[in-house]
Amino acid sequence: MKTTWTCSRESIALIPPRTSKEELKEIYALSDKKFGGHVTITIETPRKPRTTGENSQSHHLNGHIQQLAVDTGMPFDSIKLEVKYLAVGMGYPMLYKPDGAVQTDIWGRVMGISEADSSTQECAILIEATHQLASELGMILKEE
Repeated sequence: MKTTWTCSRESIALIPPRTSKEELKEIYALSDKKFGGHVTITIETPRKPRTTGENSQSHHLNGHIQQLAVDTGMPFDSIKLEVKYLAVGMGYPMLYKPDGAVQTDIWGRVMGISEADSSTQECAILIEATHQLASELGMILKEE
């Protein structure tokens, strides 16, 4: 569950952890400079992090990406970026710049968040996007 709203920073009260204080100062400074002191607040329940290691979602995803890279002759990272692009259209979270704008690639296409920051549900979207890409390319992926 998640809720998001924009408000004046004077209308919120936060006691951030020490590790976030400097980043919060930077956000407030940018907010004052560019957005009239307004910030966007998002509160959500904790997400279950994706799994890693043998027989994990991460292994499954990266195995499919590697297979597509080998079969197409394209670099692994290029395939992963394409998978994330497709996944954003399927509900995968977009990557945002520090100023709040959506991050795009050199072609102006929306980019997805790092796989390392994805939840189990979000990683499932990435896996589905690899299946879609393979289908569009006429390839059959091995489920290992």
